[in-house]
Amino acid sequence: MNNQLPDKSVQLMICDPPYFEVKGSFDFVWKSFDDYLKDVEKWAIECKRLLADNGTLFWYGHAKKIAYAQIIFDKYFNLENNIAIEFNRQTKKGVEEFRCFAPVSERCLMYSVGDDYHDNVRLSIKYIQDYLATITTRNELAEILLQTGNCRNADSAKQNANNILSQKSAKPQMITESQYNLLPNRNKKEYETLRREYETLRRPFNNFKKLFDIMSFDQEAHITKNYEHDTCKPETLTRTLILTCSRANDLVFIPFAGSGTEVAMAIKEGRSAIGFDIEKKYVEMANKRTDIIKAQPSLFF
Repeated sequence: MNNQLPDKSVQLMICDPPYFEVKGSFDFVWKSFDDYLKDVEKWAIECKRLLADNGTLFWYGHAKKIAYAQIIFDKYFNLENNIAIEFNRQTKKGVEEFRCFAPVSERCLMYSVGDDYHDNVRLSIKYIQDYLATITTRNELAEILLQTGNCRNADSAKQNANNILSQKSAKPQMITESQYNLLPNRNKKEYETLRREYETLRRPFNNFKKLFDIMSFDQEAHITKNYEHDTCKPETLTRTLILTCSRANDLVFIPFAGSGTEVAMAIKEGRSAIGFDIEKKYVEMANKRTDIIKAQPSLFF
């Protein structure tokens, strides 16, 4: 992962590294599992350097080995999810040969940055709430909450308004668009500027597919068979991660580019992308795949 990218320059990382002695020649280049884990630590440190404060990192791994990677990455990042992904058309031949439940899934760790950043976001919310307190009174905000149907009666509206302005609620709140439209006109422009700044601080997460931490995707063999690579990921899965956890024009970093699925799909979805691979044939494969995507007209998801 040697590169010259600036610190904190990447908004989304999708990492599909060697799993260690599972599949593909690239999985069998380490003398021992300990040597492999030493490289995982190096990769984690570099990911930490590159990931933006509001960025997201995905790290794929084998079900029996990813726990070791998680121990390492937990030192540097905040674990959001340990995701199990079942591929609908995954081969299930030879089930009777196993002396355990047949493996039909892969794992993917989802990380954000650590608590320092979360504290900064909470402070930004508090700052906006304090600013809100300067442009409206508790009674004015309570009336707005009552008018927009957020509260059942005047007493609950006053309590809710007090929670917003004093940040006593369990979850810091922002007023809704309809509530904002009913605010007094004074200083609306300044408040809107602060709100936009706050939104850019937040880690993108648009769960448009309503997914949980156990996911099911088609293996898309009709697509992956076109690429001479042992561990191609489905395009639909990749696009879902990109659209859920990044914004248009964000930089997506793919340190193990392989067949180029993540690079191509990032470009397809209007993101910038940088991919790396140490094998020339995969670099050429990913570049060709990306060039094809660039030449295609945009399609709806």
